[in-house]
Amino acid sequence: MNIKKLLCLITASVFFGSCSSRKTEIKNDEKTVVTMIYTGELPNLEELVENTYSDIDLQIETNAPSTIDGEIERRLRNGHGTDIVTSTLATGDILNYLADLSADDYISAYQSGIMHKTANDGTNLLIPLPAQYYGYIYNKTLMEQNGLEIPETREELLEVLEESKKKNIGTDENGNNFVVDGTPAVTAVFALSTQIPDFFGLAEGISWLSDMKNGQATFSGLLEPCLDLPLEMVKKEYLNFLQFEAFTNSTPVHEKMASGEVLMAFDSVKILDRIRQKSDYEFDMLPMLSDEGNPSWTVSSPTAFIGINSELTKDENKTKLDACRRVLSLISTPDGQNAFMLDNGASYSYLVDYSPVFDIVPDGIESCIEDGYNYNISISTDFIRYFGNRCNAVLCGQTEISEAFEAVDEFMKNGSQETSALIGTLNHDMIVENYNVRQQETEIGDLIADAAREVTGADIAVVNGGSIRASLYKGDVYSYDLDAVCPYPNNVIVLEVSAEVIRDMLTNSVSRLIQDGNIPGGRFLNVSGIRYSFTEPTPEKPSEIVEVTLPDGSPLDENKKYTIAVTDYMAGKGSYIDNNGDGYTMLNVYSDDVPKPENIKLIRETDYTFRSILEDFIVNHNDEEIVSQTDGRITMVMGDA
Repeated sequence: MNIKKLLCLITASVFFGSCSSRKTEIKNDEKTVVTMIYTGELPNLEELVENTYSDIDLQIETNAPSTIDGEIERRLRNGHGTDIVTSTLATGDILNYLADLSADDYISAYQSGIMHKTANDGTNLLIPLPAQYYGYIYNKTLMEQNGLEIPETREELLEVLEESKKKNIGTDENGNNFVVDGTPAVTAVFALSTQIPDFFGLAEGISWLSDMKNGQATFSGLLEPCLDLPLEMVKKEYLNFLQFEAFTNSTPVHEKMASGEVLMAFDSVKILDRIRQKSDYEFDMLPMLSDEGNPSWTVSSPTAFIGINSELTKDENKTKLDACRRVLSLISTPDGQNAFMLDNGASYSYLVDYSPVFDIVPDGIESCIEDGYNYNISISTDFIRYFGNRCNAVLCGQTEISEAFEAVDEFMKNGSQETSALIGTLNHDMIVENYNVRQQETEIGDLIADAAREVTGADIAVVNGGSIRASLYKGDVYSYDLDAVCPYPNNVIVLEVSAEVIRDMLTNSVSRLIQDGNIPGGRFLNVSGIRYSFTEPTPEKPSEIVEVTLPDGSPLDENKKYTIAVTDYMAGKGSYIDNNGDGYTMLNVYSDDVPKPENIKLIRETDYTFRSILEDFIVNHNDEEIVSQTDGRITMVMGDA
């Protein structure tokens, strides 16, 4: 079953057929623009809104799932919030920036259980978007062709993985046959989900969850078993521990599964659909399995919650507030839910009277859904991510489970221990939006690259766009702002390279401006000490480097060696497996996965990260306002070069 193929057959008649007769043409400059951030494009939802309300122009900005909550909150705090506020959190400081929706008619369209969970002191500030089901995705073709039995318990699951490994069926180049995304949120859901049949689905687990919400529960001494299965998978090398290290990319689950490279994965129905679209194999999903004789369970959670920016409740914003209420009202109809499901691959609606239009529940979990064995993870996402971060540290061997769970209990008790030291002052906003740092020169990209060159003393410095995750705002800059902007712990090193290596590096930089999912690759380089231009990318042909020069416009010296500041991540410290290192194999001085080039030399390792470099730079210039403006050091050549 392919969700996209099924949905596209009836999209026009279901979503838009009844809307066209109501539409009247209105000039763009007469439309009310409504802005919203989401983790991916929502073309069907945009079309539905604009066909239904011809006076509304819905504009969706995309942002990385791993940082969307923190960045949305920082934007709201600094007066840059979007009109419709999206969050995976139903709790936290973001609630302080939301309008009251309690009197809106569409609130009653949702199941009371989910609305009760999201209510804040009896006030409704958010509505849930459709949910995703999670479970074990498996290659049904490989299982059937090789006589592997479908597991019904966790013990049988491990037996299947062991047999698969011994027979080299669905195993990758490292001998692993099970994959997990590896981002903290997914790791947390995976770990907690293993205990749903035998703990969370029972009275003891329900009582614990209630205590946790009241701040009276602990993880230590009770929930360590949630890591038993993942640790066993790592120990027996079904699951690669590198997937959980903080400086590595998230594992490309859909690519490894679609190719038949691995046999199983833990992920969502959305990823299952992406796998099916790319593969000739047949796939299905299993629920969470018990070793205690309890029924198998599926897991679900809303893909996000949405509300309205409280700034719009001011009198001067009455028109925009009305437009936002109409958008949320439309999303709260079956047509709105269907449009979102088509865009997002979600598989469950929280509307009271919703009847599924599409067959999007995998066969392997259908009986669980029908029998009511579906557990909704209702732990706040800020906590889920912290818990997942600590689980990752255990799974990659960086800490002991007792230490990790003590830290989780401390977080539950006291929250984040963010430092709030004042670092310096900026004279204007430097905005990260629509993945701009992964496609073009930006002020914040120039700032960090210039800082890296100054602090390290290298001739050239480069900053991969994927390492820049949030905006900096005018005024005082605090330490927690820098944590949001550059959250990754990769260390900066200095290499000695030739002009040829620099060109090869920049060629790789622009090779993924268009890729699967329309999210540009994080390998795009912001630079200091050089300038470069590249061709406009197309779906058929990636960008190519046109010219590379020094800042004064002179060419690189072919006979000279240049010092260049890069991260150890780019230089292979975390290996180049599963797209780690972003393809910068021409800079490899660490990894044995690929050959080490002979024309580069490691000059110096440092303890600096981009975050600490930025802090040092701002402190060093503390007697002046920090100014960073684009100067044309990176340009795109439109059309044929």
